Amino acid sequence: MFLAIEWTSAAFHAFLLAADGTLLGQRQEARGVNHIADGGFEAVLREIVGDWTAEASRIYLSGMITSRNGWVETPYAATPASLSDIAAGAVVRHIEGLPPLIFLPGISVRDPLADMMRGEELKVFGAMGRNGGLVALPGAHTKWVSVRDGRIEQFATYMSGEVAALLKSNSLVSKLIPAQSADNPEAFLRGVRLARDRRIGGNILRRIFSARSLVLFEELLPADISDYLSGLMIAAEINEAIEEYSSPDRQVTLIGAPALCQRYSLALREAGMTSSMVENAGLAGFQALCLNHS
Repeated sequence: MFLAIEWTSAAFHAFLLAADGTLLGQRQEARGVNHIADGGFEAVLREIVGDWTAEASRIYLSGMITSRNGWVETPYAATPASLSDIAAGAVVRHIEGLPPLIFLPGISVRDPLADMMRGEELKVFGAMGRNGGLVALPGAHTKWVSVRDGRIEQFATYMSGEVAALLKSNSLVSKLIPAQSADNPEAFLRGVRLARDRRIGGNILRRIFSARSLVLFEELLPADISDYLSGLMIAAEINEAIEEYSSPDRQVTLIGAPALCQRYSLALREAGMTSSMVENAGLAGFQALCLNHS
């Protein structure tokens, strides 16, 4: 029996797994690395899963808990990287009263631009197995990952989600957004289509101001600005990602919150792509790692 913990900046998610990988239980709390003061990680771990630690033969930890701001910093495995490279780069720590703590590394790329991830790689391996393809993990900092034969070859981070949130909360455009508004898929698709309209020069920076100008000319409702901006940003990101990373089958695997993945799916369809969503990819990644590399 072993424990696998995905400990991100925002959350703590623990899986209790049997020796054959069967899920026996899980616990999740909004107690991410950024919420813990004075390096009190051991105390938090004991508090949340202390009763499980007596049964576990080892504890695997992945995510920002292994970063410079976490408990134990681990090196990055350089691309191209496989699940075996993750296992080989693990750092083991021994603490009295706990089973061995196995801190897993993240993955880095240096060319053509430095980038890194911690935690997302296990989700990618869990979703793709030994297959290949293009993977997107939508979020504030979306990762686009190119996988070949079960190895992460290249990846890139797009801060589209965070930039969109800033535009909606503290910008010239945000001043026109009402306090209350309902989701409007048509406004989202309008933004997606404008981002793809090559009759207009430039890219996303050329188009953001339209969220203001269209409202002033009464061609866009203020209540639709938020969805319109989301469509612009997501489609602009997709345009760049599929230009950089080839996908011969025009297929993208999506991993993340269902509502956000659904938006990416709509935008991908407008770009002539198909997509599929994978649930529990993180758990599958831990299961593969623990069973094959313990």
